[in-house]
Amino acid sequence: MKRSKVVSLSVLFLGLIMSLNLFAQDEKEIQKVYDKKKLVKLKLVLGDCRVEKSSDGKIHVDLVYTYDDDNFEPRFAEKSRSIEVRERFHGDNPRGYAKWTISVPNETKVDFKSATGDFYAEGVTAEIEGSTGTGEIEIVDAKGQFDISTGTGNIEVTNSEGEFDLSSGTGHVWMVNSTGNFDASSGTGDVEAKDITIEYDGEFSSGTGDAEVTRPKGDDFDLSVSSGTDDATLNMAGSPIDGYFEFRANARRGRISSPIKFDDEEEYSEGDNDYVRKSFTKGKSSRRFYIRTGTGRAKLTR
Repeated sequence: MKRSKVVSLSVLFLGLIMSLNLFAQDEKEIQKVYDKKKLVKLKLVLGDCRVEKSSDGKIHVDLVYTYDDDNFEPRFAEKSRSIEVRERFHGDNPRGYAKWTISVPNETKVDFKSATGDFYAEGVTAEIEGSTGTGEIEIVDAKGQFDISTGTGNIEVTNSEGEFDLSSGTGHVWMVNSTGNFDASSGTGDVEAKDITIEYDGEFSSGTGDAEVTRPKGDDFDLSVSSGTDDATLNMAGSPIDGYFEFRANARRGRISSPIKFDDEEEYSEGDNDYVRKSFTKGKSSRRFYIRTGTGRAKLTR
């Protein structure tokens, strides 16, 4: 019985080794190097893409893929001011994957589009603009301008600095330990930010999910936290409650809560809806906080 088990395990292990070797043989790689350009354009279909900082001031394009060459055609085009890489597929239901790694010098603009691929950027100083239909997006340790959207994927930004315009149709948007100006939104997913420093303006909104900002920092800025149907929360998490705070909710179906007594309260109509607006000022009014919901709860917590 023991001998039978040993033989079975040996056969299983041998099969695993053979499968890994076959997989490695199927993996193909293309590497290209270009002089510095102002723009890198990525027009992908299924491939994932990673953008990182170049170590030598040149643009490096590395593609690893397992698609059959009869079905998958990577294209590369160089112009005087730009590099363009593109995926083209032939036939239906291709099997495999493509992983692009693009290394760029500082101050390069990256313009990407993908149908289903994920996008990841780390350690770059760049202007990044693009969209993916169903992919995930992650920005880490980056500086610059970021105008990025996904249809159904999540967006995560960590330890970054710059101008952020981020949107997801149904995914979650999360920001932590970042500095700059922010416009982050989701149609149905949650939108959350924690330990951010706002220079002038921050807007965090969800149509039908929760929106929450925790421990925002900065001197003179406007911060808006809003949700159409769920909760909009400003969580000071031990930071001083200092500034002008304004709350709004549907008069019949929304709620407002605050640990600080309000200076002013009013009810007003806008279109076919009635709203309640409450506000107070504590300390300097140059920091302005707007917490709004339709049918959820607009709340401030210590």
